[in-house]
Amino acid sequence: MILLLGGTSESLKIADLLNQKRLSYLLSVVSDYGLKVAQKHSSHVIKQILTETNFQEFCQKNKITYVLDATHPFAREISQLAIHQTSELGIPYLRFERESLYENESHLKAFDSVSAVCSYLKNRSGLVYLSTGSKTAGDFATLLGVQRLHVRVLPTVKVLLALTEIGFTAAQIDALEGPFSQRLNEELFLRAHASWVVTKESGRQGGFLEKLSACQNLKLPCLIIRRPRISYPVQVNSLKDLELKLEAQNVR
Repeated sequence: MILLLGGTSESLKIADLLNQKRLSYLLSVVSDYGLKVAQKHSSHVIKQILTETNFQEFCQKNKITYVLDATHPFAREISQLAIHQTSELGIPYLRFERESLYENESHLKAFDSVSAVCSYLKNRSGLVYLSTGSKTAGDFATLLGVQRLHVRVLPTVKVLLALTEIGFTAAQIDALEGPFSQRLNEELFLRAHASWVVTKESGRQGGFLEKLSACQNLKLPCLIIRRPRISYPVQVNSLKDLELKLEAQNVR
């Protein structure tokens, strides 16, 4: 039985591949939203927050023999947990890692953390458009002041309530579900009167290239938060390579 650690669009494509190859698997997600989306692709979805205290028990109970990590590039904790625990259990681990898509250009500047971005912006004026999701909105609000920010998030009650508690007003929130085209990104950035756009190095499926293209076209500086640096034991970057790896390892 394969444990597919999901929560990304790639994990859904991987589930489609596993279905096609008739491989036994469980697709693990951590939110109600992730569960709803994943159930459109698979009947083997489970909402489960895996931790150091329950990971091994979960794997033993469900007879997991292979762990395929397709979590978000910024979900560092679960990836590091899976690497450590699979090593302890003697279970093969494979990371599906999104390809890095940007090069250094004049309108791009990369940072290693939210705090580093905020330090850069602290003495620079202008509205900051956050396309980093809701989880970091509170950190940006604390470090820069909520009045400087405009944020784009998923349109869920939980997220909107959290942003309201932080101090965001409705006029500062774009509550939309992607994907976002370059043109839509441009319209949203212009509508917010953004002077800066902040994004994460998410990858092609996260709409990363469309954001970069929109910033380039509008001549807006784009500040990129790099992915956490994790030393994955084994990784692939495409569905074709994943299929070949599963065949080579005779995964069933």
